[in-house]
Amino acid sequence: MNDVLKVQDLEAGPGEKVHGYLNIAEKPAGRHKIPVMLVNGVGSGPTAVINGGEHGSEYNGPAGVLELMKTLEPGEVDGKVILVPIVNTLAFEARWMHGNPIDYRDLTGYYVEEIPRGGSGPPKITYYVTTTFYREVLSQADYRLNLHGGDIEEDLLTGTMYRMTGDEEKDRLNLELCRAFGWEWIRESLPKPSGSPMKFPVTVGTEAGGMGRCQSDIVGEVVRGCRNVLMKLGMMKGEPMVPPKAKVFNPYHLYAEHGGFFISNVRAGDMVEEGQTLGVIKDLFGETLEEIVVPTDGVIHMVTSPATWQGDVVYEIGKDIREI
Repeated sequence: MNDVLKVQDLEAGPGEKVHGYLNIAEKPAGRHKIPVMLVNGVGSGPTAVINGGEHGSEYNGPAGVLELMKTLEPGEVDGKVILVPIVNTLAFEARWMHGNPIDYRDLTGYYVEEIPRGGSGPPKITYYVTTTFYREVLSQADYRLNLHGGDIEEDLLTGTMYRMTGDEEKDRLNLELCRAFGWEWIRESLPKPSGSPMKFPVTVGTEAGGMGRCQSDIVGEVVRGCRNVLMKLGMMKGEPMVPPKAKVFNPYHLYAEHGGFFISNVRAGDMVEEGQTLGVIKDLFGETLEEIVVPTDGVIHMVTSPATWQGDVVYEIGKDIREI
């Protein structure tokens, strides 16, 4: 096993901590690059990636990575850690939700092996970001902490999340790592249809805060959670600080049948019951176009923007809640 941690031209030997940039692509006015820090521990162990900023206006996760960049030292790590505070820097600079202002694509849905060629249209900067980040960073990782939060238009329940794969052992480990992060709520998604040969690390996602705000108390929880997971993996000494119970749910979306002004009766974290009216959509003369009724018991995981287009997601409900 190579003891040197390397990302493009950036290298860290055992016991070293270095920072620099991951070069993505050339823009008309210069090179596009994103910040990265390498922490190569003094002891042997797995490789973990901790990143924020796949979406440009989700801030608590990136702020947590900035804190880890200052405080995480090689002497306390067994293994290797790659820290990337903001993957989607173009969206961050533009205060852009979900995608980015250049090609409008959402990074989370555009991880591909090769950058597609041919055709006119907007630049393919998202593909350059995802392929470079995958090849240089994610492909060498055993584990990943992918730190999200509520975008500008999302009131969101703070918690962790993972997607099942169908591999029982891997899914059990993934759930244990979500649990180790230390938050009450865990979002459990069904496996995606297979097809891509790309192999991603075991990933703990977070949803930390919402509505485009960055708050120091939530940032502190993010940092503590990341250290908890590193402890669980044996990459740091100590025992994770974990509450005695957690609640796991499956996500369910409610969509707007009409465009208009959406007014919610509930907030993220509220418990709801089947048949309850969650909110209304009105036209701009004040007439009610639609009452949104929940078809299942659950918890409000997400409430979205009052400016609603027909077909938009207005709520995400956590259903089939089980306690672990």
